[in-house]
Amino acid sequence: MEHGIEIKAHIELHLHDHANEYPNDHGAGNDHELSAKLDKMVTFLQLMKETIMQAITDYAAAQNAFNDRQDTAIADLAADIKNLNDQIAALQATPTVLPAEDQALLDGLTARGQTIADKLDALDALTPPVIPAVPAA
Repeated sequence: MEHGIEIKAHIELHLHDHANEYPNDHGAGNDHELSAKLDKMVTFLQLMKETIMQAITDYAAAQNAFNDRQDTAIADLAADIKNLNDQIAALQATPTVLPAEDQALLDGLTARGQTIADKLDALDALTPPVIPAVPAA
């Protein structure tokens, strides 16, 4: 609660510096009341800070999990495309002559696989690199 004490001391110092601007109509007990109110304000601010920081931590954890899921899905998709392209290439490399419609089907699959791979490359180019971790304060 060191920061809370610093905040309270700063507010009290500010109020005492400007005491002439804020007349005290409540007698000598006002300092105690003010101190109690400042304690409550500091406690509230600390709670809000903790709440906000926890929300950021929770969001970061959820976003990292989502990003990991997406990264895995894209990697799996890329592996699937490579596997299909390898199978198509192996079929096309066989010495047998395929009927024209089968060859057209294989050529279409090859083109489609390349189109999907190009889209994945473009998607990869749009995403930023891994952001370095922010050092703890």
